[in-house]
Amino acid sequence: MRVFALFTALMIAGCASSRPSPPPTDRENTVLEISSVMDSIWAHPLPTSVRANGNLSMKTPLYSGPTMNTEISHRKADSLLMVFRLFGVEAGRMLITQDSIFLYDRFRKTLNTGSSNHAYLPALLSIDHAMEQMLGLVRPVDQTGLQLKTTHSGLILEDSLLLRTYTIDPEYWRIIHMAQMDTSGTLIDALYFNDFFSLGESYFPRQVIYRNPNQKMNVIMSYRFLSVNDPITSMSLNLPADVERVPLPEEHSAQTGF
Repeated sequence: MRVFALFTALMIAGCASSRPSPPPTDRENTVLEISSVMDSIWAHPLPTSVRANGNLSMKTPLYSGPTMNTEISHRKADSLLMVFRLFGVEAGRMLITQDSIFLYDRFRKTLNTGSSNHAYLPALLSIDHAMEQMLGLVRPVDQTGLQLKTTHSGLILEDSLLLRTYTIDPEYWRIIHMAQMDTSGTLIDALYFNDFFSLGESYFPRQVIYRNPNQKMNVIMSYRFLSVNDPITSMSLNLPADVERVPLPEEHSAQTGF
């Protein structure tokens, strides 16, 4: 009897071990989908530099005027130089470094100076993230707290920890809209990336829009020319000897999310 009982127990154990694993739960499926989406977004490499030319429209405390033709030279996390032209004439230059901003007005011969985190500087041009934001290569860093949803606009990743949402176009696996909220659900910052085009094996937006309703900022950059990973050896303001240095206006309190 003991032998029969032992044999029966082994048979039951063998049957149990041969049963297929239970199917993944909805939660496990969601985690797998988020991981796949994150991998697809991160598959796009981040350039080390960018040169661009296009039209820049700005409504900010620093500038609110006609659309300017703008030349951009930027080394990632290093320096960003923008040369502005109105009606074919150079009107000024702006240089942003890790710690400072320099805004040269060629007509007034003045150089406005301030810190690189000045509240009047649109977050689109924040030196630490300018490359990602100007080229539509923003992406979630940590999938903790992310939720994946499907809407008519595309896939949406919601970050409950950072209070951000990312709308993704699955055709290119690129983020086309990023929004930062506060704890009450009010919009702080928003970025829109439109009209993607191919450049080599990568895709970039022809138009980038930044909005900050609280600071009444609205910036639209439309590219005509774009080149990445070119060596940039010099970014100079080419200042005249008689330029007058003027501190930027005092900052008001601001909320910026990016």
